Amino acid sequence: MDQRNPSAARPSPEAARPAAEAFAARPDRYLWVMLGLLMSVTVFEGYDVTIFHLCTPDIARTFHMDDAAVGLMASIVRFGGMLAFFVVVMSDRVGRKPVVAATVLLYALFTFLTAVSRGLVTFTIFQASAQIFLSAEFAVAVIMISEEFPDSSRGRGVAVLNMVGLIGVIAGGGLYGVIADSHFGWRGMYLLGIAPLLLVAFLRRNLRETRRFAALAEERMKNPQLAPRPMLSALRQAIRPLRGPYRGRLLLVALLWNSVGLVGAPAVTFFSLYAKRDHHWTSTEVGHAIVLAYLVGTLGHLAAGWMLDRVGRKLTTSFTYVVGAVAMLALFQTGSHRAMLLSMVVTVFAFQGARTATATYSAELFPTEIRATSYSMTVQLLGQIAALLTPFTIGMLSHTLGGLGNAVAAVSAGPVIGAALVMMFAPETRGLKLEELSAAVVD
Repeated sequence: MDQRNPSAARPSPEAARPAAEAFAARPDRYLWVMLGLLMSVTVFEGYDVTIFHLCTPDIARTFHMDDAAVGLMASIVRFGGMLAFFVVVMSDRVGRKPVVAATVLLYALFTFLTAVSRGLVTFTIFQASAQIFLSAEFAVAVIMISEEFPDSSRGRGVAVLNMVGLIGVIAGGGLYGVIADSHFGWRGMYLLGIAPLLLVAFLRRNLRETRRFAALAEERMKNPQLAPRPMLSALRQAIRPLRGPYRGRLLLVALLWNSVGLVGAPAVTFFSLYAKRDHHWTSTEVGHAIVLAYLVGTLGHLAAGWMLDRVGRKLTTSFTYVVGAVAMLALFQTGSHRAMLLSMVVTVFAFQGARTATATYSAELFPTEIRATSYSMTVQLLGQIAALLTPFTIGMLSHTLGGLGNAVAAVSAGPVIGAALVMMFAPETRGLKLEELSAAVVD
């Protein structure tokens, strides 16, 4: 069976009808409620990424860090996102709803501890811990949307989830110029998010378990052999997709996320430092640039969502990768304020579109019983190696290559390689049911 063309092994309509009927979409009203309750994760992700992005020079000054130390700290924080794998795996055992409810509370706790940390070590540990639960919450939210939304609108559902991250970006960028220069400093930026997080945790009581996982849980009750295994055994089973028929898809999607990480990691970690220290931008100018970039960049989610469901997954993903690579190179190689601002806007536009496209692939290509495990393995474990290593590598290369701009240029070709992988090996999944995509590999 050729894994690159799942439609070639598409089941007959008679075979597909039971699955389609069993997993018919919920009423539109509930889908909007569910999406609204899950949107908070991307709002807080946008806010979290923005304040870490903007506050990097202030944090570096507080803890007396050079470029190498900043890169190492950022890499350790990103390692927390990789550890989210062990949390997301639990949603294949206990369900999507319990995990997405718990992660928001734990993220709030470690965000508060980040704000009151007294040294570099405690700041890094608490912020890395916060990333575990923020990343896990986002992963389960994407899975819930993929399992509940109609087949014809999964891409747009994931795009809308990503799009509202703009609210968090605007909040972070707008407040930075005021709070960062106040008595509270960068710590105040983290404290501001605690109350809204607790409100979200309260409102999520109304979420339901996804129908696909509920059906799986019912099958497990009828057949004891399908029941979840003890935790240690379950962790051993978590690597099962690497040995099974989905290993090719798993490794492909992991490579794609590493390509995205090569674009995203330098922008998140080093743009504020590059602009303020090397080009003498003010805090207000940096904050306004971030808001503008993400305001326009949000259209990247919308454009990618439309293209995913109209043009297809392959062309959409490849296009966003190539544009992101070129824009990132321009951002860190230009010196004028206007050119940097334009490059930043295009970089964020492409990066947001690339995230939506790659997240859609990540949730579509695996069956329900291993969907959360496979998603987390590709997105947060294997797929984050580049994002983990790139900040540290760039920090180390900065002196050797003559500055941050040249160090970033050295890694900007990564997404172009990702685009080539998509065109050569990725399946076209537009309009196919999740059960059809799974059957295509098994058959």
